[in-house]
Amino acid sequence: MSRRRSRALIALLVGFALVVSACGDDDDTSTSGSGGTLRFEPYDAGGPLTEAALKSGEIQVAVLFTTNPKIASEGWVLLEDDKGLQPADNLIPAIREDIATDQIKDALNAVSEKLTTAELTEMNRKQGVDKQDSDAIAQAWLEENDLLPYDGDEVSGSITIGSTNFGEQEIVAELYAQVLESAGADVERKFKLGNREVVAPALEKGDIDIYPEYVGTYTLYLDKNATVPSDVDDAVEQLTKLAEAKGVVLGDAAPAQDTNGFVVTQTTADEHDLSKVSDLSDVEDELVLGGPPECPQRPFCAIGLQETYGLTVES
Repeated sequence: MSRRRSRALIALLVGFALVVSACGDDDDTSTSGSGGTLRFEPYDAGGPLTEAALKSGEIQVAVLFTTNPKIASEGWVLLEDDKGLQPADNLIPAIREDIATDQIKDALNAVSEKLTTAELTEMNRKQGVDKQDSDAIAQAWLEENDLLPYDGDEVSGSITIGSTNFGEQEIVAELYAQVLESAGADVERKFKLGNREVVAPALEKGDIDIYPEYVGTYTLYLDKNATVPSDVDDAVEQLTKLAEAKGVVLGDAAPAQDTNGFVVTQTTADEHDLSKVSDLSDVEDELVLGGPPECPQRPFCAIGLQETYGLTVES
């Protein structure tokens, strides 16, 4: 072979190698972050089986309520719902229209303004894990947030505050009660009256005057065909119209909300650099998702993870 032909062949091979290399780079770019596969295992709806599976490592991602006290007690990480999969379910004061003065609303709104999901979760932990009484938990939080003693306008007259029949509701109702008492009201407590089907009509009839509600859940109670937005302002605007028809006025929605969330251990968060749900798409390893058996059929669980976040959920 002549020297000229040899040089030509070498040049051809080098050019071919560069093309192959470039193609390989393109392939790498297209497949980077191509993880995001979750294998679903059924447990229970935000209960002890799911919690135990997450703690033991049987699952790496758990569907739990966002204010579950275990999140605080175990140091777990609630992933931010950064694409708004879950409908807004922020806590909000529901007030009987006949007693909804500006002074009452201001006092309740002062509570809402400072009540975050993390703080409510910690109060749930104190109640459920440390077995502290709701009134002591509420008093401590109000004092820490400079709401007790209350320095706003005085509230006069008698007010009856109710709640549904679980601990978180009692804590928030106690926050309302104590701040209104500090404002000068004579407060009667009717806590743990029953489920929403008991408490909501009690408010409408005047058996109680105020109780803590949840934006999305209350919306669907008043209109089962409603679609609840993920944006809290839009959701409150929709709910306000529904509540007015029942003679109910709403206070301000708190940042705190109790809805479905996706939770990981701190170890899993550190290993895969997770802080929000969309980060799961960058995980190359298959992770196990545990939660209620109906998750694969729910738009705010597996279906939403696939359609909103682009994740693959396999059963």
